Amino acid sequence: MSDAVVSEQEKILQEFHAERVFLSGNKEWLAGKNFFVVKSTVERIVKWAYESSTGLYRFDPIPVGSYNEGLHLQVENASNDFDFLIPIRYNSKLALRSRTVPINSSSRPTHQLPTYIFRYKGICNRPDKGLPVFCQGTKMLVDIEDVAETDVQIYCDKPKSALAEEEEEEDDPEYCKLEMCQESLGHHNLDPEQILKDFHQYVGIALNPEYTHPRQNDPVFQLRLFPSRVPTIHNSIRGNIRLETLDLSGPAIQLVFNEGNETIPVKLVPAVRGAIEFSNEWMREDLTHLSDWWDGDLTNEKKSFLQKVQALKETGLELVPKGGFWRLSFRCAEMMILKEVDADGGQRRAALRLLKFVNQTRWTPEYGKILTSYHLKTILLWSCEIYPRREAWETLLSSLKNLLGLLKHTLAEKRLPHYFLKPLNLFNKRYKTSNDIYWPLSLETLGHEVSAMLADATAYLVLGHKSPGCSANQGYEEKTAALREFKESHREELEELKRMEDEHMYEEVETTEE
Repeated sequence: MSDAVVSEQEKILQEFHAERVFLSGNKEWLAGKNFFVVKSTVERIVKWAYESSTGLYRFDPIPVGSYNEGLHLQVENASNDFDFLIPIRYNSKLALRSRTVPINSSSRPTHQLPTYIFRYKGICNRPDKGLPVFCQGTKMLVDIEDVAETDVQIYCDKPKSALAEEEEEEDDPEYCKLEMCQESLGHHNLDPEQILKDFHQYVGIALNPEYTHPRQNDPVFQLRLFPSRVPTIHNSIRGNIRLETLDLSGPAIQLVFNEGNETIPVKLVPAVRGAIEFSNEWMREDLTHLSDWWDGDLTNEKKSFLQKVQALKETGLELVPKGGFWRLSFRCAEMMILKEVDADGGQRRAALRLLKFVNQTRWTPEYGKILTSYHLKTILLWSCEIYPRREAWETLLSSLKNLLGLLKHTLAEKRLPHYFLKPLNLFNKRYKTSNDIYWPLSLETLGHEVSAMLADATAYLVLGHKSPGCSANQGYEEKTAALREFKESHREELEELKRMEDEHMYEEVETTEE
């Protein structure tokens, strides 16, 4: 391809990005203003939740997600959505030590993270200084047998009435301790479902115009000489916020802010931070994280891995509630890695936005949400390791080709490894049907789409476009013809795939992000 053709394609991509994908000017100002309004309001809501929970939410919310990573779209007639981690107060002396087990799709986890944890003398002298747990995918589970050999007692998901029947004497001191812990979330009630239910209730109180204080109906609080203060949330603000119905299958409390003519989705994700430290075994095993699925040059692998380890050491990881379990989440570590991703003047963010735009406007409407934003962000993270040199990202065209090349490879292999958990395949969706052809079919279909886009990104984005003075791209025409033929031969199956996607007829995927 001549330099003139490349230059023309680069110009078209840059114009498409500026005119369709990432509007600047007033749109950029409005996104910043909306974020400021949402962030200040969320901070007030969390302070109310701190009082409602008697101290469980003592830390400031942490902005995360595409907007804070600079990976968001700014398109016409659409608002940005904003995500926040809401740290949960957690006793750091109960730090969990992790070990991984082989991922077996047929096995089922048997134990959740304990609701109540008591720690007794002796355990502080253990060299690992933590409760033993293991990971199954992103699920964190307590190793009950190992715990039984330590000086730790745990109580999992037993209501007070059931425990009372088991106790011969209710004045037993250990029972009194348990009863005291059941009275307040401030005493390590860490059941993931209950955390979501209670936090949803606290947010509802903060948005209820009938409340001037979250504990105004608490007789003990009313007896205090100096009531604790909470920030004012004016009813005019409350009236512009809608609290969505709680969905226990997801990790977040969802709000909708009405700002002028815009509706802004907001997710508040309760998170336990500082409870997990990866073992040395994970670090050693992950040094081979690319060699078993990528057959290209791996000379930069160790350097990139050390950057990954450093991000985890500085930010840690989070546990977020989803589907009745605490799940591993790496939002803060990912945000740290991506913070300076284009410090060399590269076009990585813009290329990912283009890919997200295509997925959002073309692939998802036609096939369903097969690829999520998290899939595409993972493609970017891996691509930065596979193509470490600055020259690979100098133009938007070369940057987009890097992402498309890796996406094509992972779709063909039907495997996209999690960036931090090598055994976890992010292409692991299972539809609720006896026919197991649909997930491989979805990946194969997208593989054809990616191949066509890789052959000529400008013609794919701007339908019918041909660069001045350029002959038709024969490779692109062949790829688009193959795509049309494939879609026609699988028309009925693709219609059924879209129906199952629209009706959410699939098993919950393993990750926390969607």
